[in-house]
Parts: sequence; C-alpha cells; structure tokens
Amino acid sequence: MKGTLPIWLERFLGLDAAESGEGTIWRLDYHWPLAPWLTLVAAAVLAALIALFYLREAGAARRTVRLALVAMRLSLVGILCFMIAQFALSLERTGLPYLVFAVDDSASMGTEDRYDDAQIRSAAQQQARAGGFDTATRLHLAKSLLLADDGELVRDAARRYKVRLYTLSDAARGEPGEPRELLDRLRQLEPNGQTSRLGQGIRSILNDLRGAPPSAIVLFTDGINTEGESLADAAAYARRKGVPLFTVGLGNERPNRDLVVSDLLVDDVVFVDDVVNFEFKLTGHGFEQKRVDVVLHVKNDPAPLSKTTVVVGPDGESQKVRISYRPTVVGDFDYVVEVPSRPEESQADNNQQERVVSVRKEQIRVLLVQSYPSYEFRYLKHLLERDTTIKLSTLLQEADPGYAEIDQSALRSFPVRREELFAYDVLIFGDVNPTFLGRGVMRNVADFVTEKGGGLVCIAGRRFMPAAYRDTPLASLLPVEFDGASAGQPIVGRAEGFQVSPTDLGLASPTMQLGDSLEQTREIWSNLPPMYWMFEVAKLKPAVRVLAEHPSRSGGDGEKLPLVSLQYVGAGKVLFHAVDGTWRWRYRVGDVFLARYWVQTVRYLSRAKLLGKDRTAELSTDRREYRRGEPVKLRVRFTDERLAPAEDDGVAVVLEQEGRNNQRLQLRRLSSGRGVFEGVFSDLPQGRYHAWIAAPALTGGAPAADFLVTAAPGEFERIEMDAAELQRASAETKGRYFTLATARDLKRSLPEGRQVPIETLQPVVLWDKWPLLALFLALLAGEWVLRKRHAMV
Repeated sequence: MKGTLPIWLERFLGLDAAESGEGTIWRLDYHWPLAPWLTLVAAAVLAALIALFYLREAGAARRTVRLALVAMRLSLVGILCFMIAQFALSLERTGLPYLVFAVDDSASMGTEDRYDDAQIRSAAQQQARAGGFDTATRLHLAKSLLLADDGELVRDAARRYKVRLYTLSDAARGEPGEPRELLDRLRQLEPNGQTSRLGQGIRSILNDLRGAPPSAIVLFTDGINTEGESLADAAAYARRKGVPLFTVGLGNERPNRDLVVSDLLVDDVVFVDDVVNFEFKLTGHGFEQKRVDVVLHVKNDPAPLSKTTVVVGPDGESQKVRISYRPTVVGDFDYVVEVPSRPEESQADNNQQERVVSVRKEQIRVLLVQSYPSYEFRYLKHLLERDTTIKLSTLLQEADPGYAEIDQSALRSFPVRREELFAYDVLIFGDVNPTFLGRGVMRNVADFVTEKGGGLVCIAGRRFMPAAYRDTPLASLLPVEFDGASAGQPIVGRAEGFQVSPTDLGLASPTMQLGDSLEQTREIWSNLPPMYWMFEVAKLKPAVRVLAEHPSRSGGDGEKLPLVSLQYVGAGKVLFHAVDGTWRWRYRVGDVFLARYWVQTVRYLSRAKLLGKDRTAELSTDRREYRRGEPVKLRVRFTDERLAPAEDDGVAVVLEQEGRNNQRLQLRRLSSGRGVFEGVFSDLPQGRYHAWIAAPALTGGAPAADFLVTAAPGEFERIEMDAAELQRASAETKGRYFTLATARDLKRSLPEGRQVPIETLQPVVLWDKWPLLALFLALLAGEWVLRKRHAMV
C-alpha cells in the first residue's frame, strides 16, 4: 500500500515541512512469514472458530452482545498479528519531475539557411531578432526559442519541472540550475562541435537520470547525426524508459543551394591591350542547368569590365570557366571574378576570388628575317612598324645592297655577335635561306631561345622553311620531326581554300584571342578569309602544342594537319606556322585581325621581359585548410618562364609533416602556360603540412607553402535538416515533432509528469506505538467486563 501523505499527518508524525513543489509519499512495510494465501485461509478458519465459539457458548447474553464479543476478539487477534508482522510506514520525499532541454551545438548548427519560401525566411528572421540575434543561424533560432520573452519557455517549465539544459555535439553535457543560470549558459553557446552524436547524447541523458527518468526530452536540432548511435536507436531506448521525445526541427529540408568560385588562374603581369584570360572553377549545388552570370570587375568598383553567362553543371561537379578582358590602362589592378550571389544561397562569401595583375606597356625589340619579299613579309613589316610598342628591325636576304640605306628598319646583315642578337626579344623567321646565316649564327639563335628565353616564330615557305633546316643547329628548335621520314612537303596551287581552325588549346592561348570573349573569338576565326597554301607536316615532336589545324585534312596518323604549333625549348618558346597567308585576313577589314593576332603573338613570346627579377617561382595551394579526404592541389608558377624546366613533369614538391616520412610529388605542366605546374596530394591524415619545391633547384631558397588538414567533413557532408528522422523519433516515443512555425505550441504540449522521489525519510514504526498497546489492553478489558456482566465467565 502506498499513497500521498496529507499535510496534517506529516505534522502528526513530526516530519519536516516540505519545500515548494515537494511532497511525501508513504508505503506500509511488514514482515510476515506465511504466504498470502495461507494467511487468508488461516484468518478465515480462525474467524469462523471464534464466531462459532461465542455464538454457541452457554449464558443469557443476547445475540448482539455475542457478536460484539466476536468483533472484540477478532480485533485483539488482528492487533496481535499487526505487532508480530512489525508494520512500519516507509516515507519518501518527492520533488518536481525532470524536464530536459537538449540543444545541438555542432558545427552544422551554425548554418544560416536560405529558404525559398519568403514567409518562412521572414519568420526565421523575426524569430532570430526576438532572441536578440542579427542572423538566423540554426543555433540562433534554437536559442531564440528559449530566450524569447525573457526566457518565458524556460521560466514556465521551471515552475512545473526541474529543468536541465544539455548540449549535444561531441558529447552530452548538462547541469541543473536556476532559470537565470540556464539562460546565461544558453547565451554563451556556440556551434563549435566537430561531430553530431544525437543518438549517443539522448542515451547519455537517460543514463544520467536513470533514477528519475525525465517527463520529456525537448530536442532542438537539425537532425544531422554524423557519428555513433542513430537517433532511431536512441528513440527505441527512450520508449522503453517511457520518456517521450519532443523534437524541434531547425533548418531547411531542401539541400542548401550554393555557388563556389575557386582555383582562379591568371598571369601576374600582362601587356596593355592584350587579352587576359581569367580561368577558374565553378561548382554548383542546387543550380544544375541554371544560367548564372560571371562578372569581372576591379575591387571596390562594381562596374563590370567583362561579363559572360554560364550554365551550371551537375551538383558538386567543378567546371572550368574562362572570362576574358582586354586592359586598356597601365597599372596594378586588383581584379575580382564574381558570380553574383543569389538570395537562396547558403553562403555568399565563396562566390568570388581576386588577383592582383600588373598591366604594363613595354617596347619589344623584334627582328623580322626573310629571304625574298613575300606578301607575308611585306604586310607584317608595315604592320609591326606602325605599332609604337614594337621596335622593329628587318633583314631581307635577297635585297639590293642599297636597300638598308633607304629603309630605317632594314639591317645590312644578320647580327653575328651574340650580345647583339640577345638584345632582341622576338625573332620572326620567314622563308629564310640557312646558307646565308651560317652554323655559328644559327647556334646563337638556338642559344637565344634556350638560354635567354627569347621567342622565335618560324613561318613555312616554299623554298627553305622548314625542310632546309634538317641538319642545322635550328632543327632542335622546330616542332617538326626530321628523324626517319621526311619532314613533310608543301601543298601548292590548291583551288579551294581552307580555314585556319583553332583547337580547344588554341582558343585558350593568349595569341589566338581575336575577340573580347570566347564566343567572339570562335566566330571571328570561323569567318576569316581562307588560306590557299600550307606545308604538310608529316609528324610533330612529342609535347608540341597544336594551336590551330586544318579543318578537314588529316595526316598519316589520323590527326588533323597542324597549321599553328607551339613548342617550349629550354627557357624559350618557338611558334611554327605551316601557312604563310595571314596577310589575307586583311580582306575587307584592314589590319584589325591581322594586327591583333601578330601583336598578341609577339607580346606572348616576349612575356618574360615583363617579369621582375626578385622572385623566380611561387608555390601555392588552392586553400589554406582542408578537410580530411579532400584533395590538396599544389600549383607552382614560375614568374620568369625561362626558368621553368623543359620537361612537362620537371617540377617536384616535397611534403613534410612532423613525425611522418616525407612525400614527393611530380607536378605536371598545365596547357594554359609554360610556367605553371600542378599536382594533387590525396588522402592526407590530419595535421599541419609544409611543402617546398625540390626540383628544379632555384636561387634564393626553395619557395614553400603551408596548409592544414582537419577532421573529416562529417558535419558539412550533408547539411539539410533531416526532418523525417526527427518525426520518426517523436512518433516512436509518443512525443511530437515541431517546426519553427509550430514551436509556439511546445509549452502547452508538454506532459504533466510524475513526482519523483528525491529523498528517503526515516521510517515510522507502527507496531510498538503506545496507542496500539493501549487499544489492545482496552479491548481485552472490555471483553472481560462484558462477559462478566452477562454471566459468561
């Protein structure tokens, strides 16, 4: 037997008064040796015998007197049994039931969701402001629900329950406290947890309060569980404990939408009026097949310098994007490539990247050499002479001796001395007769390219270039393969013309940018006047980059015949033209496209002239911090391309981490530039890393870069709210699931709860109390008197 002890009885028993919200429950304890069924049988037999004895006993007593005697004798037996059983009153002090507020403080709760529904977005912002927060992150919303109206939800709960506040992330942590203390703790919460262990946290709470299970657990979370026991398993455990889960889902159920701009690549130094390509990677989440704008502008000046539209690819997949711009002003500019953020994006600070580019205007020294006065030579000579950024010298091998006296740019002979030749930045060889040069001069030309890093253009001709150079010192510079089969043969007198068709690699090259955008460039190339002569190259050397090809004619290997090819040789570059009719591009448009192509080509080949001498190369990573499992991309850029190795895998990087063996990685040259190499480290353990360039050996110390690899990306691998899991957990435990809109119903939905024992009081022994003994003696005396009076003694 048990129940609640009335206050008057507490006073009668001398118990201390209970505090507010407390009470006292009682339970009768006894010690009886017989089984209950045997006790009942014995009591029935004894009662029957007593009744039979008194009813049949001789004497003049009436029946009512005899029944009174039976009752008195049975009461005496009952009191005697009560004493033998040693009845006592066990007492327990009870208090308010527990109620747990559990708040998820893992890193994903720091997400500020972008809701498509304007009403939901407005409601989230209003709720955040009600709690005193400027941003509506998930944790801010959880805190505002508890802090709003001076913490009314917590204060009201404290009047009906003993409230505990737990935080759930890496481990469940909680303490009791007064409402003011709990609210102060709540204000200090930050989303710093590296993992979400909701299931393990719920189990820990139930184990902490196993002596007094809470009336309910109110869980504020986005439902993301990254480690340990699942929320469903913890809900099953809570159901067995009889504890309902009231879950408040925070966040957006739809995957967060985001656009990320990364890996921006652009030259540090460029010529004014050259096309500059800004190449980067665009990664979309939730924008598949959507059209987005890409804008280039100067930092702190939103006016667009260039703009293009991109169709976003599959979610999570990076796509290469290029936006071009032709700077017209000299100076150092901090350019920003940006995809304008959209309201529905979860993050707006990853939509842009910036780079400082130095735009310069330098005069380039060019030497144009030709055997006879072809159309290509004539138009190219007049074109380059008119450009103020180019100081042109020319040599026409078959010209009259007096030609050099009437032409200011003409030389009497090819520069013989090495220092004279090295004063030039670019050499343009048309159909040059090698016998007029001599092997010593040609060796100087080879050194001009390989050692000085100068640029060389070779234009195929009908007489000499390139066939006559098979066994000369310049053979190693030309992209044509002379070994074995013939170098090729000229194709002349074709009635039908053919277009110069840029390759994808060519469209990415600075030399081929005839328009201000990729689309314009492609269209201009497709509409240029046709060529009618070419040199058919039978075979190219390995690693030669084909920038343009014949639109339909193929060679013996099945590849389209190359028309424009680029080769890196030593520190320099060699550009080979298998056609000599670029002058035809003047038809109906003048020098517009001819000048643009040749000036850009000259500037590209002389780009090393722009670079400073204070640094040779730089090593960089695409980010400073990575999550474990993410690839780490290393990039080496040679500020002076002449110092870049000739081999495409000629750069090696060593990666160091304390306590581990060093790792070595060969980087490969990118197609976008001779001086840019890239490589990737995968599956690196957590820790800090130091990377440095091991090869080639560079003066002034090896460039280095540091980065950090942190824990696995569990918290942000999936950041959309798991509403389904929260709903199942609430249904399993007979609780309720709330959204941000319905959370106002939480207060009146909480169960009443049961008083819980908080203290065991000293038991009250009943069997040896004097009133019981007095009653026993009184009954015994009364029975004797009654029997005596009615002559039954």
